[in-house]
Amino acid sequence: MRGLSLLTALTVLMVGAFATTAAAQDEQAPSEVKIAADGFLLGTQAWVSLDQGYFEENSVEADVSLFGTGIEAIQGVIARQADLGHALDFAVLSLVAAADENMQIVGGIAQPNPGFHSLAVQNEIAGPEDLVGKKIGYVEGTSEHFVTIQYLVQNDIALEDVELVPLPGLFELVGALKTGDIDASWLWLDGTTQAAEDPDLTILTDDSDVLETSAIYLIAEASWAAENQLAIERVLKSYDKASDFVNADPVAGGQIVADAVSGNAELFATTIPNQNYQVGITQVMLDSLDAIAGFLIESGALEEGFDVRDFVDITAQELAVPGSVTADLE
Repeated sequence: MRGLSLLTALTVLMVGAFATTAAAQDEQAPSEVKIAADGFLLGTQAWVSLDQGYFEENSVEADVSLFGTGIEAIQGVIARQADLGHALDFAVLSLVAAADENMQIVGGIAQPNPGFHSLAVQNEIAGPEDLVGKKIGYVEGTSEHFVTIQYLVQNDIALEDVELVPLPGLFELVGALKTGDIDASWLWLDGTTQAAEDPDLTILTDDSDVLETSAIYLIAEASWAAENQLAIERVLKSYDKASDFVNADPVAGGQIVADAVSGNAELFATTIPNQNYQVGITQVMLDSLDAIAGFLIESGALEEGFDVRDFVDITAQELAVPGSVTADLE
C-alpha cells in the first residue's frame, strides 16, 4: 500500500509537471490572429503594429485584412473570416448585438472627437427646419446612420416628415448629392472636402452638435475570446504602443495607414489627432453605449432589457493595460 501511495504521488507530480510545462509552452508560443480593418482609420493601430513590429514584440502573428467599412469588418468576424474587428460604437451595437453569433466588446481602442461627420446640403437648405419633405441619404448600420437620425430627433423633425434614402457608402452619398438625387447627407473625410468644394452644396454643421463622444471598439466572437484571452491581451499591448506612436507622429502614422489601405496620407495625418487613440474604456464611452442601446431598443432593433454590460468582457484589456478601464461596468 505504501508503495502504491508513493507511485500515485509520483504520478501526480509528473502529470502536474507536464501540465505546467505545456502551459508555459503555450504562453511562449506566438498567437495567430486574423484581424479585420476598414478602409479608413479604424484599423490604424493594427497597421502601425504591423509596420513598427509591435505585434512581433508581443508574440502576435497577425494577418490583417482590409474591409470597406467597420460594418463589413464586423460581418467578417461573424462570418469567421477574422477573429477580431474594429468598429465605431453605433455599428457595434446595431449589428453585433443583433447577430446570431454571441459577440463581445473585448477592448476600447479610441475615443474620436465629435466633428468627424459634416452635414452637406443643397444650397437652398439654410437650417434643419428646411429638411422637412427632403431626401436624406445615409449608410445603414453605421455611425453616420445614428447621427442622421439623432439630428432629426434633436431638431423635432419626425422621421415620416423626411425621405430617408439608404445608399451603400460614401462615394454613393457624394454622387447622389452632386446629381441632386438626394438633398442632404452626413459625410466624412474626402466626402466632406468634395462637398465643400461644390458651389451647389453647403456644409451646414458637423456632428459636434449631435454627439458628446464616439468610440472605436475591438470585437470578437465570445467563444473565440474565451479561448484566446492571451491573444487579445497581446494584441491590446501592441495597440497601446501603436497608440503612442501615432499620437506622437500623426504624419508617420498617416503614411503607414495610407500605404496599407491605398488612402490619402495627408488627410489621414490631419484626421489622426482627433481620433484620440488609446486603449481604454471611460465612463463617457459607456454612457454613450447606453444611449445608443436605448435608441436601438426604442426603434425595435434591440430587445427590451438589453444591457451593454453583458456585452463587454474587458478581462484581457485590464491585464494588457492596467488601469485602462475607468467605467463602472457593474
